[in-house]
Amino acid sequence: MFFSGKKSIALLAAASLLLTFLLSGCSAVKSLETANTKISKTGFAFDTVIVITLYGTDDESILDGCMELADYYNRLLSATLEGSDIWNINHAEGKDTTVNEETYLLLQTALSYASKSEGAFNPALGTVIDLWDFNSESACVPSDEDLAKALEHIDYNNILLKADNIVQLLDPELKVNLGAIAKGYIADRMKDYLTSMDVSSAIINLGGNVYALGEKPDGSKYTVGIQKPFDDTGSAITSVSISNQSIVTSGTYERYFEQDGVLYHHILDPDTGYPADNGLLSVTILSKESVDGDALSTTCFVLGLDEGLSLIESTSDTEALFITEDYEFHYSSGFPK
Repeated sequence: MFFSGKKSIALLAAASLLLTFLLSGCSAVKSLETANTKISKTGFAFDTVIVITLYGTDDESILDGCMELADYYNRLLSATLEGSDIWNINHAEGKDTTVNEETYLLLQTALSYASKSEGAFNPALGTVIDLWDFNSESACVPSDEDLAKALEHIDYNNILLKADNIVQLLDPELKVNLGAIAKGYIADRMKDYLTSMDVSSAIINLGGNVYALGEKPDGSKYTVGIQKPFDDTGSAITSVSISNQSIVTSGTYERYFEQDGVLYHHILDPDTGYPADNGLLSVTILSKESVDGDALSTTCFVLGLDEGLSLIESTSDTEALFITEDYEFHYSSGFPK
């Protein structure tokens, strides 16, 4: 998930927290904070603001542990950080690369989603992503010639997973990018860590990826707002109450630029190399595991409303909300309204 490079840090912090927590009122918040211990820490990783909030403990070292995990996984999974597993794969010129077991397993998961979606989710889209360069202040529409060349090297079947955590790119010019699934995986690992530290109530917020661990101190579910598209204040357009569940949103408003009066967003269609153009503003996924929600939010956005809803209805323990360009809501059958 990406932001327009022209946003200030202040707007980045507001816009990247796509899902804001909605509480019943200032007096209720104060009484909760008085009656229950609450600690929180904010950081920056994966090109987004991250916020970890714990209830029922005052152990700051647990928050430090979460931030250390964020840094650890960034050093494994970043496509741009020299020396990361993904960077090493992409610069091995087609030779075998031994990676961390977790990197290997996440690549397996990514490839399974690529197969299931027939390429709508594509972990081999790195050459195209690099061309658009939504992280840059000078992002612009790539030339047709450059885009056509990049599209020649996005076949995910050329990512070969061998025994002993060895990865080989059968196409040396292919570039792996796990940006559409990594934050979900990391949120799940943070959840596991917090559980191991006997934390039973927490919110993990990695930009558009939120995991609600347990319930609020008063025994109620967490109420999480879904951002109104293109509202720079981060106002919620609707909300969902969740417990021990992940909520992930992918939207056109997260990272984009405008050129010649046309908005170009970061969710790219592997068939064309251009931003997916199917009448959607956002897709929000509810799931037990955040890694699934992360992959499915991108997949369903690329597939579009009808195919995306069909995929969700065939996927157990998973629900979705699609918001179309007319700001209409389209729910899967089990989405809590």
